Amino acid sequence: MTSRILTVFSLVIVVPMMGCDMVQMLAVPGPVDTDFDAATDADSDTDSDGDSDADGGPIEMDCSNCPAVGPSTDNMVCAIDLCDTDVVKDNSYDSPGEFDTDTDTGWGCVLEDTYEAVARFGDNSNHLEPKLNGSYALMASGPAIGTDHSTWCWNGMLPGLPDPWSSDGLDTFDVMEWRLTLKAPADAKSFRFKYVFLSEEYDDYISSNFNDKFYVILDAASTDGGQSKVINFTECREPDLYWDFICQTGDTGCDEGEKYCYIAVNSALSECCWYNGCPDGFASTDIAGTGFECAASEMEEIDSGGYIYGSSTGWLQTTWPIDGDEVFALTFHIHDTSDGSFDSEVIIDAFQFLQTAGSGTVIIE
Repeated sequence: MTSRILTVFSLVIVVPMMGCDMVQMLAVPGPVDTDFDAATDADSDTDSDGDSDADGGPIEMDCSNCPAVGPSTDNMVCAIDLCDTDVVKDNSYDSPGEFDTDTDTGWGCVLEDTYEAVARFGDNSNHLEPKLNGSYALMASGPAIGTDHSTWCWNGMLPGLPDPWSSDGLDTFDVMEWRLTLKAPADAKSFRFKYVFLSEEYDDYISSNFNDKFYVILDAASTDGGQSKVINFTECREPDLYWDFICQTGDTGCDEGEKYCYIAVNSALSECCWYNGCPDGFASTDIAGTGFECAASEMEEIDSGGYIYGSSTGWLQTTWPIDGDEVFALTFHIHDTSDGSFDSEVIIDAFQFLQTAGSGTVIIE
C-alpha cells in the first residue's frame, strides 16, 4: 500500500490511454442552470440542459408506481427516475475482483452496504435535496449510509486492480460498478443526469495522484463505434501539477492540446475548503450530515488524521448524445485509489432522455 504524506504532493504526468471523444466539463465561468425544467434558464434556452437548443425537452416517464427508496438495484433505478421497463433492459451492481458479497470482510462492509436508494443524504436542511421525484441513488467506495467514510471493503490482503483510464501507476481498491443496459426512446437525441461527487480526499490530496474517481462509462454504437468511453471529465484545478489526459487531434468535447481531469478532487469544479487559501472561493454547497463536511483549516484536518472531513463538487449535470431506439450500456463506477483508507461517494439523480441533441457538463444549483 502506498504511503500518504499529507503535506507533500506527487507530480504525476498522465497521458490518455485512448482518445477523449468525451463530454467536456466546463469550468467556471460557464453556463449554470438554476432551474430544472422551467421556461428559461441561465444558458438562454428552454430545456435547461446546458446546450443552445430552444426546442424539445425531456421525455417524461411515469414514476408514480416506481418504488424509489430501498436497498435493491430496482429501487436504485427508480430513484434516478428511470421508470419505464421498455427503457431499462438490464440492471446489475458488482465489485470487480474478489469482493465477498455474503460475509463481512473484516474491514467494515460488504457489497450491499455500498449502495442505497434514499430520500435524502445528510441533514434535511442541506443542499442535497433530490432534483426530481423525491429520491436518488447513492454509491460509495465504503458504506453508503452514515458518516463513517474511512472503511476498507476489500480484505487488505487482496490485490488492487489496475485503472484502465489512468496511467498514474496506482491500483484501485473498493471498486464499485453499477451497470445499466438501456434502450433510448425513439425520439431521443441525448440523455442527461445529475450528480454530486463527495470525498474524504479533499483538500488533502489536491494536485496529487491520490485521487478516488467517479467515471461514467458509455458503450454505445453511436459513440466511437461502441468502444468504452468515459463521458464525464473537467478542466483541471491545477493542470501544471496534475492532469489525467491531454485532448488529441480529432477528439470531440475537448480542446486539442488542453489538459483534463476526471471527476475527483483535481476537478476544476471541486469546491475548495482550505487548500492554497481557496483562491476561487470556498465550498458553497451545504453537505451537512454526510460526513464529508469541510475542515475549517488545514491544521484542523491534520489534527483529525483526515478521517472526518472532505468536500464535494456540488451538483453537476452531464449531457451526452444518443440515437433514438439505440441500445447502450452505461456504467457508474467509483473507486479508491492506492488504498481504501479514504472513501468517496456519489449521489445520482434525474436521469432523463431529451428530444434535443447536446453534450457537456455544467454546474447546476
